[in-house]
Amino acid sequence: MAGGTRMTDEMRVVITGMGAVSPYGAGVPPLLDALAEGRSAIRPIDDFDVSGCGCKHGARVPRGSLSALTGSNNLRRAPRGTQYTMLATEEALQMAGHGPSTWNPERVGVFLGTYRAMAEVSQDIWHRIITSEPRFVQPLLFQETVTNAVASALSIRWGWRGTNYAISAGNACGFQVLALAAQALRSGRADALIAGTFDLFTTATHFDMDDIGVLSDANVSRPFDTRRDGYIMGEGAAVVVLETLASARARGATPLAEIAGLGVAHDGHAFGIHHPEGRGLASAMSQALRDAEASPEAVDYIAAASNSTQSLDRAEVAALKTVMGAAASTVPLSSVKGLMGEAESASDMFNLLACVGAVRGGGLPVQAGIEQPEFELNLVRQPRPHRPVRTALAHSYSFGGNAGAALVRAL
Repeated sequence: MAGGTRMTDEMRVVITGMGAVSPYGAGVPPLLDALAEGRSAIRPIDDFDVSGCGCKHGARVPRGSLSALTGSNNLRRAPRGTQYTMLATEEALQMAGHGPSTWNPERVGVFLGTYRAMAEVSQDIWHRIITSEPRFVQPLLFQETVTNAVASALSIRWGWRGTNYAISAGNACGFQVLALAAQALRSGRADALIAGTFDLFTTATHFDMDDIGVLSDANVSRPFDTRRDGYIMGEGAAVVVLETLASARARGATPLAEIAGLGVAHDGHAFGIHHPEGRGLASAMSQALRDAEASPEAVDYIAAASNSTQSLDRAEVAALKTVMGAAASTVPLSSVKGLMGEAESASDMFNLLACVGAVRGGGLPVQAGIEQPEFELNLVRQPRPHRPVRTALAHSYSFGGNAGAALVRAL
């Protein structure tokens, strides 16, 4: 909305459907209900040996979550990343009122982000190579290791022939996906876009993160707490259906919320540690507020990026003070990662869904793990009634320096 020009309905981007597979299982309602209740999904890891790790807990997607899978046996044999994203997309499309003739397939695209891509498939391939012989590795498995494997699977499943993007930009690539999708819709290049993220953790990635010292030896995720000593790994997939407000209304769809502002940036600082003043995140949040023509005082809830590491938590608070001013200490705020771990790019969309739930009258995610808060913030520490949320801010800040933010507004 640069220059004070009122955004037309043809330019306003809305969410008409959303879906998720999370450590709470398949579906958005179980996710939002658990977050509002403050129910943790972090458990001891029991499906691979973590005896050599300091951190022995994780937030895994429950094994029974795939019982809702439909279709051929090929899907049931697909990698977990494909399965989870497919389930999330099915839920989002159903919520959006999608049918065989809803959109022209030429004008429906898929924009998908992931940090790890298909690391689980790569791990399986190397395990087979090391323990047997290369000739016992199924050739088709290599096609599942590429970054665009899941995005392509979605277009193939539903026959969409529009733009198909798959990007990897660290933990914050979900907001880059949203920014690219909004540009495509506003330019008239698409009628609808499936935008989402997915990330899983494996034996290899868990050991890797433990070895470099970013996981919690205390097996506790406690964002913003003085005792925090690292994060817990999480996983999952989340998807939203995006359209312009004009398009949604023309087909009789009910928009869930508007993505009123978006911002993406890089802090240009260093790999593996955030800029101490949160420079990248401050830029992304400022862009989102400007895009929406919203003041800091208009924000009613913040879905934070904090993952219980020293670097990210301090950088985020610094960025909040820079952008929000006095409102940084008064606006209700929480990080879902205290309950469901650091799910990397999937956490971006979990934050977005939490904001959509908030502006639609749902409960705010509870900030778990807080006993000794380090910062002056208005943390949502207990399930409680709250004033109506009209505008909510979701954001993310990657170890690689990428940052993103989205301002979600009620309609």
